[in-house]
Amino acid sequence: MTPFKHRRFRLTPAAWLVSCYLFGSLGAQQAFAEELLNFMPAAPQPPAAAVATQPGSAAPRRRDNDLISFSPNPAPAPAPAAPPAPVATATPVFKPAPALARPEPAAPKAASVSRKSNDLLTFEPIASPPVVRTVTPARPIPAAAATSPQPGAGNGLAQFTQTSRVAREAEQQVHSVSALSLAALPPRLAARSSERGTLLGPSEFELRQVFNRAVEAAILRAPTISRAKAEQQAAVEDIDEAKGQRWPQVDVGTQTSPVNIGKGSDVDSGSSGINLAVTTPVYDWGRIGHSIDSRERLLTAAEENLEAEKETLGYEVTTTIIELGKQRIIVDLSQQFADRMNDLVKMLAGIVAVDKGRTSELTQAKARLLQAQALRDAAAAKARDAEINLSKLVGERPVPIPVTREWNIRLANLDLLLDAAKEHPTIRKSIAETESAVAQAKAVRASGLPQLNWVISKSTAEDSLGREQPWQTNLSMTWGAFRGGSTRAAERAALQRADASRYANDQQRRDLEFRIRTADHDARTMLERSELYRDLGQESGRIREDFFQQWHHLGKRTLLDVLTAENEHYGNQVNEINNRFDGYQAILRQYAGAGTLARWLRTGS
Repeated sequence: MTPFKHRRFRLTPAAWLVSCYLFGSLGAQQAFAEELLNFMPAAPQPPAAAVATQPGSAAPRRRDNDLISFSPNPAPAPAPAAPPAPVATATPVFKPAPALARPEPAAPKAASVSRKSNDLLTFEPIASPPVVRTVTPARPIPAAAATSPQPGAGNGLAQFTQTSRVAREAEQQVHSVSALSLAALPPRLAARSSERGTLLGPSEFELRQVFNRAVEAAILRAPTISRAKAEQQAAVEDIDEAKGQRWPQVDVGTQTSPVNIGKGSDVDSGSSGINLAVTTPVYDWGRIGHSIDSRERLLTAAEENLEAEKETLGYEVTTTIIELGKQRIIVDLSQQFADRMNDLVKMLAGIVAVDKGRTSELTQAKARLLQAQALRDAAAAKARDAEINLSKLVGERPVPIPVTREWNIRLANLDLLLDAAKEHPTIRKSIAETESAVAQAKAVRASGLPQLNWVISKSTAEDSLGREQPWQTNLSMTWGAFRGGSTRAAERAALQRADASRYANDQQRRDLEFRIRTADHDARTMLERSELYRDLGQESGRIREDFFQQWHHLGKRTLLDVLTAENEHYGNQVNEINNRFDGYQAILRQYAGAGTLARWLRTGS
């Protein structure tokens, strides 16, 4: 073996102060011998193969000038029971003294420390398993790391460094996934989403198909949709009625022979006949055109109202499906909780049959069983209410609902939905109503101006001489010069309705934006909280089993502890399901708030 070269390290006053502060309860001699090494600045060490001492040289002793020397002991280590493995590396390792060291797991060590009578620490390399590892220069070890238990004496520092690096990389990975890959998801949800990928059960495409078929079935039988369609058809007829005013207006009438009374009654005033008048508008200041424009805007409003009703109905159907799926899962969890309480009651009944002193425990278990049954019945009632509501919407048509506790519904893009909300059906309906009111005001104003018409008339009545009246044609102008201010009042009323529609439009925009933002916040918060309850449920499940084992086999827990653990585990599971499915409903509320739910169900965009 190549001898190691002696190196001496002077104890600085700072190291003395730190040592006395941390290990003041120990004597100065013990601090020198056991822990002072952890606080001394170490010079960079060359590789072990290149540093050696003279064979047979004695270990240097500590002198009065506060120098401590380290040298490998050339004496071989005590022979173990079995021959050691081939030596791959021999690395000196600083190990705390037994007085302060914590228990370490059994592992092959890379070096042993022997204590001499001269109070010197000698580090002897022993055999260690072959390890493929890059040797790096030693660095000063903090006190906390030096006194902590190490899995192995030879690779403890490397493992600690590697573990810390892995932890930092995991944190950075979670942050990067959360910020970039998964649209700024909360950390817990982003970390799990990156691990699990697609969940078991129907994909998002299949879920959208289930939702879309149910919505289409609801549209075919919904009275609100039929009413909106009737209003749309009425708006179409109103347009035809306004357009018909451009055509010549043909009026046909008749009258009886006049009866003369008084002087001159003996004079023949003519016979009865049929009167025909054809009136064609020539110029009306745009009255008919503005009326047609107003009716067309009302048709647009009726069409947008139909789309808004479909969005509302689609949201109601999809959220009812999600609510039914949630309640069915809660019913299953409640049944499992009730079954576990029932098993516990049966077990305690057998115990009480032998030991009457534990009757109170049986009473506690029966009370908790009744509580579990009440919770199960309440969940079943809510599930039945959701089934009735869904049947009212889609009829008796069966709707396949997944039974998994997690569905493949991704979070929506907030920015895209806020842009799409500007084209929401209710917004377009409000805009159309505003434009219709403005056009109606123009039509009312034009009706108060002179109207020029072309008139063609004919009467079959004969005059007193028996002569038939000829065809007549002329231009006729009519002007309502005074109507008591009714025309101007009608115009101002139409303009006020337009302003009211504008204000309603602004309010609707604000409401939709607030609804989308709130739904996005709820979805992310609830899904993140569901992940928290999921982790908490796993831990509470372990606590439940441990408490049961400790109570049943060891008697270290009371029955009340077991029942409380069971109840907490059930509550965590229910909270997870409630938050998760409420988050799914919040996602659909985002799409409905942006007016893109029907499009998302059909195309996924």
